[in-house]
Amino acid sequence: MQLSSSECINWFAVILTVCAAIATVNLLSIILFIKNRSLRTRAMYLVINLTVADMFVGGFSHFHPFGFLSIFSCDIVKMNLSLELKVIIIFLFVWFPLTSLTNIAVISLDCMHATIRPFRHRLIKKWVYGVTIAGVWVLTAMLSTATLILWQYGKERSYHNYFSQSYCCLCLLVICVSYSSIVVKFMCGAHPQHHGAANRQRKLTVTLFIMTIVSLLMWLPFSVFLFIQSSIMKFLSPQELVRLHLSLTILYLMNSLVNPIVYTIRMPEFRKALLLLFKRQRRQNAPDIPLHAL
Repeated sequence: MQLSSSECINWFAVILTVCAAIATVNLLSIILFIKNRSLRTRAMYLVINLTVADMFVGGFSHFHPFGFLSIFSCDIVKMNLSLELKVIIIFLFVWFPLTSLTNIAVISLDCMHATIRPFRHRLIKKWVYGVTIAGVWVLTAMLSTATLILWQYGKERSYHNYFSQSYCCLCLLVICVSYSSIVVKFMCGAHPQHHGAANRQRKLTVTLFIMTIVSLLMWLPFSVFLFIQSSIMKFLSPQELVRLHLSLTILYLMNSLVNPIVYTIRMPEFRKALLLLFKRQRRQNAPDIPLHAL
């Protein structure tokens, strides 16, 4: 399944560029959340955690192309990855995207609870969000470890893909049920609320819904491919299969890039904070004009 040197260079340059963009944009978002207290509301805790997970997706997925170099025998560099390094690469590439998707599912549950039980939702303590965030990371770490065990010791090497993608489908089911419940509540609510807090919550829910739909549209093709990969192998040449795999990997990674874009478009507070950050940076970089030049 060897690709040409020039094609390998092009593919991996694109993947590395996407990963760098993901890490940079999400890091910038984290800086904005840290610098602006108005953005660190209870409703945004899970969103901030999602941003952290997406930043790690971009940061540590830089190792993934080098794993492909070994797996697909690209001849632009000779690499003999040790088993330990392969385990680390696979664990990181599974853990952070799973954490991102799990976070999206938890956000959908939080939005559903805020929509259906708004008064109870306002009574939720901050520590509950902290425990939830920690639980997400621990759960996905355990799932990633199980995926590694199946990859190393499973009778079929594809079992680990089926396991991880089955969990992803479960998250998708949770997301669909949650947002379906929200839509039903909006359409059939007997006593719609019109005060400021309810309107802000509704706008945030719509924003998170848009973010979720865009992310899933980028994630689903990769997940479906892993399920049917063995079935379509007979219809594609090895090189075509590799190209399809790489294309869907890039799309899969880019779901961690769209969230800050949605924040900027849909959230005035985030957009204002971003503009202020750039204006402040521009003033700091402006050259000092000597007094005698005035």
